Amino acid sequence: MSQLISWILLAVWICVIWGHSLMPGAQSSLESGFVLELVQKAGAWLILQDYPPITQLLAEHPGIINVLSDTSLLHFYVRKAGHFSEYFVLAILAFNAVRTTFAHPLASAAIFGGIWYFVPNIDETIQRYVPGRAGMTSDVVLDMCGFACGFALCLVCSGIARLFRGDS
Repeated sequence: MSQLISWILLAVWICVIWGHSLMPGAQSSLESGFVLELVQKAGAWLILQDYPPITQLLAEHPGIINVLSDTSLLHFYVRKAGHFSEYFVLAILAFNAVRTTFAHPLASAAIFGGIWYFVPNIDETIQRYVPGRAGMTSDVVLDMCGFACGFALCLVCSGIARLFRGDS
C-alpha cells in the first residue's frame, strides 16, 4: 500500500472517530442500540444451537447470560467495546502509515506516540461540547488500551513476517 493511501486511510479513520463524537447523545445511543440488538440476537441464536463448547462456556460462566439479558449492562459493554475497537483499528492504520514513511525509529515513535496520545484526548474533548455527550478520562484510557493492543498485534505480525522472510 502506498504511503499516500496509508495516510489517507488513517486520516479518514480519525474523521470517523471524531465524527462519532460529534453525534448528539440520542443519535449515538440509537447507533449503539442497533449494535446491542445484533449482539443480543447473535447471543440468543448461539444459545439455541446447543453447541457443546458454547453450552460448556455458559455452564461455567452463567454471568454471560445475565449480561445478555440485562440491556443496560450490555449497552455499557457495547459502547466500551466500540471505543476499544475504534482505536484498535486506528493503531493498525497508524502503524502502516508510520512504518512506510519514517525510517528512523525515534521519528516513528514520536509520530506514533503523538497519534496515540492526541487522537483520544481530542475525541473526548469534542464530546464535552456535544449535547447529551460527556468526555470521560476513563474512555481516553480505554481508547489508549485499544490502540496499544492494536500496536502489539502489529509488532507480533511484523516479527512473524520477518521470521518467514528470513530477515534478522
